[in-house]
Order: sequence, then C-alpha cells, then structure tokens
Amino acid sequence: MSYIDKNLLPGEQIMFRTRKHIILFLWPLAWTIFSGYASAYMLENPILYKLVWTPWVVAFIFWAHAFLEYITSEFVVTNRRVMMREGFFTRHSNEVRLAAISQVNIDQSIIGQLLNFGTVSLNAFGAFDAYPLIAKPFQFQKIVNEQVDKSQTR
Repeated sequence: MSYIDKNLLPGEQIMFRTRKHIILFLWPLAWTIFSGYASAYMLENPILYKLVWTPWVVAFIFWAHAFLEYITSEFVVTNRRVMMREGFFTRHSNEVRLAAISQVNIDQSIIGQLLNFGTVSLNAFGAFDAYPLIAKPFQFQKIVNEQVDKSQTR
C-alpha cells in the first residue's frame, strides 16, 4: 500500500493517479550502451583492461537512481485535494486542498509533447510547486480542473 493510499481521508476517493514518465530511464540506457563500447575498447588496451568493470558500476548506479525515482513518485488527484510525492533520499511532497488551487500549468518540450510528459506546476494562492517529467500531464490538469469546479459548486 502506498503512502498516498494510507493517508486518504474518510470519504476521499482517488480520481486520477500517475507517476514519473519512463523517459527517466533514457540516460541509464544510454550509459549502458556506452559501457558496452567502452568495455570492448578497454579489454583490448593492456593498461585499461583491469578497469573494465568501472563503466558498468556507473551504469548500475544510474539504473538504481532512476528506478528509485520512478517507484517513489506518486501524483494523485482526489475528490478533495491534490497529493504529490517523490524522492527516496530527499523527499519532496505536497498536499493541496482543491479550494486552494488557483492555477495548474503544464510545460512541455517537443519530445515531451510526442511522448506525453511534462512539468506540472501548481499555484495555490501564492505558493508555487513544480514537478518535472510527469506522465500524462494534460490529463492530470484536466482532472484537477474538473475537481476544482466540482468543489466550488458544492
């Protein structure tokens, strides 16, 4: 059970849930490919052959970091609030009541538009918080806006 599921209020329902986008794994993948080429070169070099393990250790560290960042990220819209949490070693978390949200902004690059990820920024009457590499940012924004409208009509 996730942190957000444990901290739901009585009667609170999850309307939308997302995570970081899998683009997080691009750099570890690129480093792994580089490690293969670097290892082939290092094995042929009589000085570097003892260090052939080095690029693979770095690749493992990149993979572990990306994996931890992916599995510890949670972004949820409920019928009462928006809950965002990410990070393992350093946590960044934010819970905002729907009534306090004044604006939800999305920033996307061209690649973000093609792969459906971006930075979600929440403005809550003076407070500002941004979360990068969120999967399905426009669907997140739409659900937040729908829930804000519903909470204002109650």
